Parts: sequence; C-alpha cells; structure tokens
Amino acid sequence: MVCNLKTLIAFMITLSTCFSVNSFAEPQEQAIKLGSSWYRAAFETRFPPAIPSLPDANGWVVLYKNKADLMGEQHDNVFRPITPALNVALSAETTLNPFRKRYPDFYTEVSNRKRLDCPVLGVPFELDDKPTTQEWVVAFSAIQCLSDDESVKLRQGDTEAHYWVLQKRANGQYRVLAEGDGSLHVVNHYKEQGYKEIRTRLLLNRAFPNDELQCGGAEFTWRYRNTGYYLADTEIMAQDCQLLHFPELTGEAWQYAYDEYARRAKVLVDQWVK
Repeated sequence: MVCNLKTLIAFMITLSTCFSVNSFAEPQEQAIKLGSSWYRAAFETRFPPAIPSLPDANGWVVLYKNKADLMGEQHDNVFRPITPALNVALSAETTLNPFRKRYPDFYTEVSNRKRLDCPVLGVPFELDDKPTTQEWVVAFSAIQCLSDDESVKLRQGDTEAHYWVLQKRANGQYRVLAEGDGSLHVVNHYKEQGYKEIRTRLLLNRAFPNDELQCGGAEFTWRYRNTGYYLADTEIMAQDCQLLHFPELTGEAWQYAYDEYARRAKVLVDQWVK
C-alpha cells in the first residue's frame, strides 16, 4: 500500500498540535532561581521538530563564576512556557521596543497571531538589581513558528532561536531591552545604574536571507545609559563560514579570504544597526 504523504503529514501535524497544546498551555513553576551571584550567564534553547515522539522545546542556562571559569555550571530545563500576558506583551503597541524596526517581519499582525499558537519559552532572572522590576529571557523558533510550510515544523529543528530580554516595570509597563538570534549572554561584572551588560547575536543568513554570504554575523554588546541600552561594541563573527568562504585555505590566503568576508559582513551589519 502506498502511503499518502499529505495525509501522513496532516496526521502528524494533528498529533503534534495535540501534544504541544497540552504541553504549553499552562506555565510551570521555575526549576531554579538564577539569583545574581554569577559573572556571566549564557542562555540557550532547543526547539526539536514537532513530532510527538521527540521531546518538547526546552532550554538551559550556564552560569560562570568568574572570567577564568571556562566550564560553568549548567542548569537544565529552566525555561518554561510563558504566560499569555507575557506573550501578548512581546508585540503589544504599549510595549516599548526599540528593536521593532529591526525585526519588522516578527511584529506583523499575522506573525503575532502565529506566535501566540507556538511554543514560547521564558526564564526569569535579575537584570537590574531592583525589586520593583521583573525581567525574563524569552525565546521562540521563528523558523518553525512563522513558516507558511507546515512540513517545516516536522522536519526542521532549531537551536538558534530568537531571544528577547523583557522587563515589567513597577508601573506595569513592559519594555524590550534587547533582542537577537542564536544565543544571549548577560554579563554581571559591568553595570550601569544597576543594569548588567547584555550580549546578543545577529545571524546574517536570517537577517539577510537573499545575500550571498549566508553565514556568520556579529555579536553585539549592549550597556545601559539613562533610560535604555545602547550599542557599546560590535564583533564580526565567522563561526560557520569555513566551508562557504575559506575552504582548504591556510596562511595568507586564509587571512585574505577572512578579511574580505569581514569587510562584506560589516557592510550588512552596519546596515542592520542603522
């Protein structure tokens, strides 16, 4: 008997929807309190293909005690489904968000509606050492959630999620303090007005899907000043560019190829930052 692929995909989507709705309907209590006695915190998440036999989306945090600590202490399963109120706050017009113009496709009416039906995970942490505010790192898979191809959710996982740092102020107003793709780090040793340093990433293949580079990006360092975060430093990255741009090159040839990549990457990064 020949299996009808469309029927099978529809059946698997139905099953995964049943599982995911149950799994992500009610936020659970956090497994740990991250506190603030760490030098650097690295936040990571994993969104597997939406197949019932695979585990649900999950995340972990690695806490580093000091600058010399290279291993850190990993805390698994600390990300939990966020509340409906937090999910709505991510895209509400009343939420202050200077990054909205840099990720316009994420804030359309259609995208907002899709995200409300997707797994969105969060973990609370202390960002500003102020008891009157609350902060969360929030993550979701833009690849899986916003795609119009339902089969993408079944065949493609995502380990480079989209991240927000979301804050609720004492007056109840929300604001997005940082936003990026791939990973998110918070550094405790550098503070302004009590606010820790935030590091985000820009992935060029996601920000510029039609550009020839299709790899690498930048790590941004954000520091607080007056009423918000400003861009303090930019570092060009080529962590996944070897096969595309530097295959089998060594010495001066590799350096020349890397310098050319970095030049082209910087043009795109500067374009995104403006």
